[in-house]
Amino acid sequence: MDKASRFLEAKPWVLRWVALDAPDLRDALAKYPWVSLVGPLKVIESVLRGIAQVMFVNNPLSGLIMLLGLLIGNLSAGVGAVAASLVAILVAKVLNFPDEVISAGLTNFSPVLVGTVIPALYPVFFHAPLSVPVWLYLLATSAFSVVVFAGLGNLLGLHKIPAYTLPFNVATSITFLCMRAAGYALPAPEAATASNDTSLLQGDEEEVEWDRVLMGTLLSVGQVWAVESVPCSVLILVGAFLCSPILTLACFLGGAIGTFTSLVVSSAPYSAVYSGVWGYNGFLAGGAIAFFMIPTGRNLFLASVNAVFATFIMAALLPVFVANQLPVFTFPFCLGSVLMLAATIAAAPENLVASPSTPELHLLHHHHQNHKQSNDKNIKMGVSESEGGVDDNTFTSPAREKRNVTITSSPKPRLERMNSTIPLVDTL
Repeated sequence: MDKASRFLEAKPWVLRWVALDAPDLRDALAKYPWVSLVGPLKVIESVLRGIAQVMFVNNPLSGLIMLLGLLIGNLSAGVGAVAASLVAILVAKVLNFPDEVISAGLTNFSPVLVGTVIPALYPVFFHAPLSVPVWLYLLATSAFSVVVFAGLGNLLGLHKIPAYTLPFNVATSITFLCMRAAGYALPAPEAATASNDTSLLQGDEEEVEWDRVLMGTLLSVGQVWAVESVPCSVLILVGAFLCSPILTLACFLGGAIGTFTSLVVSSAPYSAVYSGVWGYNGFLAGGAIAFFMIPTGRNLFLASVNAVFATFIMAALLPVFVANQLPVFTFPFCLGSVLMLAATIAAAPENLVASPSTPELHLLHHHHQNHKQSNDKNIKMGVSESEGGVDDNTFTSPAREKRNVTITSSPKPRLERMNSTIPLVDTL
């Protein structure tokens, strides 16, 4: 029984099917093979979990709410997310990934981004409408990203560092460059659109509109999937909150920090700030630290630092990517988070989460372990004093004498408590 199941054991049964990572639903579907009458439900579960896994959420109901937001914000992006996920599941089965990895959507979240980003950004960077060849490129890129995920996961896993969305970045960058080399890009219109990343490098004078900066903070949520939509962003936050309020708060604050930091590292016009483009890497950077590290006050501060770091990296990488007519994708988030996590492993590995689930359970488990270690330490100290007794050649005060008598008189119950194990759910 995992941490989520133990925590929800005494809660209403419905929560075990929808809250945290929905452990009862996961366990119920895990009993059946993929090729069975229940197989389509397993596929749907994997697709929905993969959509949510983009922001470290492992909950199918959360994924369903997020998918609804994507369909409302950009129909092509929502359809692309589903199509890319189906391809990813097929490739993952061919590559013989473990069933639990596929069911959790871990093989799908990079393809999900492929499926949303290409339909959303292709018209902006190639100045052409979506066509059948573009959709075929999308499906091929989704399959390729699973292969990249396997390779990078193996390399970075040796150092206990996740690949994050690097497979998506690598696969989609290669695809965009290949499509441009194949002549898919049309001449840019004279009136450049504000959505294009080249607008980030202009330097005209412009007063900051603070109300639009705040709106950019909200829009940065949907921009993780390359969808600029208020309803989409709101639904994504609602879906994430269902699984983990702490993670949702950390991500949103990271997006806000990234959006406001961009005013320091960019110049007018601020259309990209207002549309949320400058905030989505901070959104993911904040969530990455809150998810893979125990969400203590110190580590949540590191999450804020990582959001600032990712925004500075974005400012540094932007001219290089614009020169090659590419968006920066989520490279800044990946680079910043990999470095931050690697530094933590070297300096304070005890802050890392051994088996990620949700930040709430990580924090509760951390407090339980600290409480248990403190009790064990006190028990050992008490037993040591009781076994050591009193030195006859040393003066002993009445208070010390009384304490020794008290400790010596009850070593047995202390030893029994030391040898007993307390289930996690009892302490939670």
